[in-house]
Amino acid sequence: METLWAHLNLISPAAWGMSSLHQQECLDYQMNDSNFCKMICMKRTLCQKYKLAKNGIAKSGRAFDRLNEAAPSHLKTEWLAQERVAQSSRIRDLAAMDLYDINIKKAPSIKEIELRLLEDGNACNAAPSHRSVAMWISTGLAIEEAQIALLIEIQ
Repeated sequence: METLWAHLNLISPAAWGMSSLHQQECLDYQMNDSNFCKMICMKRTLCQKYKLAKNGIAKSGRAFDRLNEAAPSHLKTEWLAQERVAQSSRIRDLAAMDLYDINIKKAPSIKEIELRLLEDGNACNAAPSHRSVAMWISTGLAIEEAQIALLIEIQ
């Protein structure tokens, strides 16, 4: 059922006591009325959507122009050549259209970043200027742990 017919839920309990033909006639009338009201409002809705789309085209055009100006010319010619090849061979080979697929490199996870920091700064005997941030933090935590252990022993 359409969402615009949700108001039939209000009318349908009233039709439960009616005979099946009378019930069908009542619900048909309400559905026809709903469709008629939807058709009348369609012009206004479509006009609003058209205005939004027209503004969106202008904004998209400006954004594309900025991107187009920022891209190097040798890349633009390469992309156009790739597009021509993809369009000409798309009927024979659908994999040619993979050119339009978005290629986004996944960002490393927090665990991968932590592991890399620990591997980069794993040299405990390195000069202080060559130690990583992770090494400084782990050294600081070790000092704090030693202080806490000393306080416990003193008490």
